[in-house]
This record gives sequence, structure tokens and C-alpha cells, in this order.
Amino acid sequence: MTEMKSSEKNVPPVSGDLGQPPTGIAADPEQAKVVQAGESVKLPKKADEKETAANHPPPPAVDAMPMATQPGQLKSSLPMRMIWILSAVVLLFIVLFFIIDRPQQKKDTNKIQTQEPKQEEKSSVSDYTSVFSNNLLIREPKYSETILTDDAFAGQAPGSVKANGPLISQDIDPQLAALADAFKKRLEILQGSQMLVRGNARTKITKGEFRGFKINAIEKIENQNVVSSEITVTTPKHGYIKSTDNVLEIVKGTDFSRVGVEIQDAGLEFFALSAPLAGKMVRMQLRSIRFLGKPIPGELLISGKSVGRITLGMTVAQMEKLFIESHIVLKRKILVNDVYFDVYKILDQSNEPLLYVYENKGKVWGISLISEFFKTEKGIGIGSNLGMMRINYPQIKLNHSEKKTPFVQLEGVAGLFIIQGDGIDFMKKVFPNENKVISILIGNSPEFE
Repeated sequence: MTEMKSSEKNVPPVSGDLGQPPTGIAADPEQAKVVQAGESVKLPKKADEKETAANHPPPPAVDAMPMATQPGQLKSSLPMRMIWILSAVVLLFIVLFFIIDRPQQKKDTNKIQTQEPKQEEKSSVSDYTSVFSNNLLIREPKYSETILTDDAFAGQAPGSVKANGPLISQDIDPQLAALADAFKKRLEILQGSQMLVRGNARTKITKGEFRGFKINAIEKIENQNVVSSEITVTTPKHGYIKSTDNVLEIVKGTDFSRVGVEIQDAGLEFFALSAPLAGKMVRMQLRSIRFLGKPIPGELLISGKSVGRITLGMTVAQMEKLFIESHIVLKRKILVNDVYFDVYKILDQSNEPLLYVYENKGKVWGISLISEFFKTEKGIGIGSNLGMMRINYPQIKLNHSEKKTPFVQLEGVAGLFIIQGDGIDFMKKVFPNENKVISILIGNSPEFE
């Protein structure tokens, strides 16, 4: 048989003879021979083996080191099992390393990707797209917006007449009584009511004027229930209507047609609404169709995407020409989310601030109003309350920003009417009508949150 040549220098070859010393342990120097590659070695005779064994007894066996074996014994199950176990452990460590390291690399990559646009934003003065993409105005709302209609302010009355018969007709008497109730509700929205308390009884008094109609209403309340009511309405042309417990009691100096003409002259319209209990209740709606008073001058009108002569999308150079001679125009920069924005502050000749104009790529991007002079065609502006908006617009949308700033959107105006947040609860749908508009934003603003 041939010897297996050791790969280490000065280490004797492994012999197939069981009498040779263990691998890695030096034998007698005289017995060590250098074997050339490809050279075959003949086994000594048995007599020589005995003589060698007698003259040179083998060293004691070392339990920790395996003895040299035949070539077939190199494939012993123990070393191979150890190799497989070690390989499996190494492979497991490699897999765990990749699993742990890969999310970290991905996180680092994402971090780099998110940082790169930020650096670009810092280097850019006019590119607002990346900043505004995070602004609430183009985000999907996290809740459904609240839509309020004026149906809740419709007056109602039972479809009945006085016990001794109608004053005008069986159909018209309930409608006039419902109109009187509608006027009372409109006045309550505008200015509220006064409550008088005497013991367990309370008296609610609503008194004032709405669009030229003088209203006086008294309701007696016990245990939170209205036990009696009386409403009187004096028309601009001195007609007189009185209802008791929402049943028409007195009509003087007018009739249904004349009341209708006076309502239209006041910039209102009225019409019947369907009642929950058909045939038993009558509902009449009063609705504003135009602003009562002096028309809003064109330079102060809020309409669509315009405020006076300023329109969203026009160039800033054009905007400056509109005010350069008659107003004071100041240009400044503001820093929002590491990006500078160009803002123009416009004041009148007495240094009273009127509005701010936000620029984007040389064009008017947004208009922020801070003066009460600007109003919609129905007279809504800074200082108007939520009740005024509700009685002048048949439908309004309420929403709030990410920082819970409430605002209202009106039909025909591409902007936000920011109102006071006192007492507003979107979850319970509580919206005090006395909350006022504190600012108006047409278009976009990087400062609104």
C-alpha cells in the first residue's frame, strides 16, 4: 500500500501500518524517510517488523489524538459528522448576518433617500412642491368633513288653524305661522337669546331685527320642555303677524302675497319643505339670495380664485403694478420646513395691513386676508360668525387642519374661512354659531397648519 504524504514540512508521512506512531507525533529519526511524489514504498517483512518493534517500542497511546488509519477509515462517521455540524453552524451565522444586516442597509438607504430631497429643498428658494406635498391642504382628510345645511333652521308649525276657523285659509294660516318661526330661528342664529330663570320656570326671550323684519318671541320652558310660545313679526311695511304655540292667531295690515313681496325685497326667498309627518306639520324655509346692503366694491370682493383685482396664478409683477402707486408693498422671506418662501405684505397708505401674497415660481400662489374690508358677495368676511355663514349659504363644509384649526368652505370661493375653535367638537357635531371668522386664505399658504 502507498503512504499518504503529509502536507506539512518535517512531519513524517502517515503509514498504513498500525504500528506507526500517531499522526503529528515524531518517530525515531532513523525511520523517517523522504518520499518523492509518485514513489511507491514497499512494506517491510514481518520479521523486520518484529525486530523493529522489539528494538523501538512505540510510545504510549494518546487518547486525545486519533491513530493513523487505513485509507478507508478516513471516512469515519465521527469526523464527517463534526464537519457537517460545523458547516451548518457557519451557514446559520451567515444567514443570520444577512437577515440582520439587510433591514439596516435598507433603513440606511431610505434615510439617505429621504435626506437628499431635503438638501435639494435647502438649495432651492422657489420650488415649493416638495414642501407643499406634506401640507394638509392636499392631504386626504383623516376624517369625513362635516356638511351643514340650513334645513335645521326651517320654521315649522302644525297643519292646523284656530279653533274658531282660519284667519286667511286652511292652507295659508299654517304657512304664515311656520314663517314666523323661521324668522325667530334666523334671529337666534345672528344674535342669540336671553334666558330668564325664576324658580323652576325659565323664559327664553328672542328680540331684534332680521332683514327689516322685527321679531319678538317668548318661550316658557319647564323641565326642558317648551310649554308655551308666542311669536310676533312686524314686516318692513308694518304688517303684523302673531302666532301662539305655533298656530296663527292674528294677522293685521298684510296678507300672504304682501308678506311674500316684502320677503323678496329683503333679499330672501321662502318655500315649503317636506315635513317628517306629512299632513301634520308644515315647514317653511327662509333663504338668502343676495346681500342686503351696499354692494361690495370690486376691489374688496372675494369671489372664486380672486380677491379684488388679485387672481391666483397671475404673475407677481402684475400684482405689484396693481398696488405700487396706491399701497405699500413690502417683500420679505419666511422660512418654513427649511425652505424660504417669498411673501408680499400689502398695506394701505395709513400703514394698515390688508393682506399677504405668497409667491411660487413668480406667480401668485396664495392670498391671506387679515382685513375686515374684504367680503364675499353675501357679506361674509373677517368678523362674520358661523351663524351668518349658515343663513347666507344653504350648504357649508366644516373641516379642521392637522393641528385642529377649524375652517369653513363656502360655495363659489376657492378658499378657507378660518374660525375660532372655542366649543367646537367635530365628534359630537357641536358648532357654536357665535364663533367668528379670524382669517381667510384663498389658494395656498405654507404657514397654515
